[in-house]
Amino acid sequence: MTKRFRPHIKTLQSFQSGPLGTHLERFASLLIQKGYSSEAGWDKIRLVADLSRWMVQKNVRLEELDEKRTTTFLGWRWKRVAHQTGDQCTVALLLRQLRQEGIVPAPVAPTPSRIDLIEHDYERFLHQERGLMSSTIEGYLRVARRFVCHRFQAGEIRLKELCTKDVTDFVVQDASTRGRRAAQLMASVMRSFLNYLFQEGRTAMNLAMAIPAMAGGRLSELPRYLETAQVEKLLRCCDRRRRVGRRDYAILLLLARLGLRASEVAGLELEDLDWTTGELRIRGKGNRVDRLPLLQDVGKAIANYLRNGRPSCLSRRVFVQCNAPFAGFSSPPNAVSGLVGRALARAGIKSRHQGAHLLRHSLATSMLRGGASLAQIGQVLRHESPQTTEIYAKVDLSALRVLAQPWPGGAQ
Repeated sequence: MTKRFRPHIKTLQSFQSGPLGTHLERFASLLIQKGYSSEAGWDKIRLVADLSRWMVQKNVRLEELDEKRTTTFLGWRWKRVAHQTGDQCTVALLLRQLRQEGIVPAPVAPTPSRIDLIEHDYERFLHQERGLMSSTIEGYLRVARRFVCHRFQAGEIRLKELCTKDVTDFVVQDASTRGRRAAQLMASVMRSFLNYLFQEGRTAMNLAMAIPAMAGGRLSELPRYLETAQVEKLLRCCDRRRRVGRRDYAILLLLARLGLRASEVAGLELEDLDWTTGELRIRGKGNRVDRLPLLQDVGKAIANYLRNGRPSCLSRRVFVQCNAPFAGFSSPPNAVSGLVGRALARAGIKSRHQGAHLLRHSLATSMLRGGASLAQIGQVLRHESPQTTEIYAKVDLSALRVLAQPWPGGAQ
């Protein structure tokens, strides 16, 4: 700590008082390991020193330190010192370190509620029987919890009492607050959850049939995409003189040139890059693993980021946060999609759709207009079923006009 943060000797002596004083040096080493700057690290050390003095005032022993007491301390401190956004993360990091060293006991797990048990069992089913990815499972669990909470609210959960009205009431109300795609996804998840409950014998009848059909079929609209010139403009908006620009440029290239999904980009690890064979290993939907060619411009951008942009850290993820703690994205799909949205704004491209999938659709559209078949597009995008690729057939409007028949009685 004395080498990196250089505190005054009198300040250091006052900081080393209290039950946390002897652990401050190791906490400072952890901050250095995670890549915090001197200024940010010093703020966190000062907070821990304040916590140590507060523990003396309140007669809190070190082994009694837990989330409840640190929350009380932060409330006390924020009345005297300006609230910093990283304060809660700092005390959480400290508690984690003290518990790993066996100094502070692990928290006592709360008794799981009835809904927690239902959610746990459903999660295990989705993982083991359906083989869904963790990010997908999280979305399924949110819908299931919303439904159970809506039906039983604060009362006792009796799944055997569920009826068709309970299902239709929830679906209609929930869909009214969401867009068409989100409502369709909610309905699909509800069918899965209700089928699961019936298979497990937790409901008297299969209520999945009670879910009303959602408007808009799979092929009811054109896929969202950018024109080729817009994609190139989007790529050019990254300032590759800066570290964050090098990272964002490499991510955008993976989305635009290889059509990767947001979760696939965020989940890339250093071991997935095979520079000898020029291949990239992708972990896709349903735990599927594919190997894709590492295109020259994509490989060059990634190499430039790894050499001149990626901070030194212990994370094995290819793409990490630009600010400490240096680790993979905390919310992977949302982080990558947010990155695309910010790039669109910088490039001055107005699009109703902002997510990472926009570039995946743009690649497919560009391939189709370049003469690629639907089968070839499906192979590049790694679609499980050819039907998934059919939506792109509607993009080639000039070809569809040739096939269109004149309206009876209309102009020839």
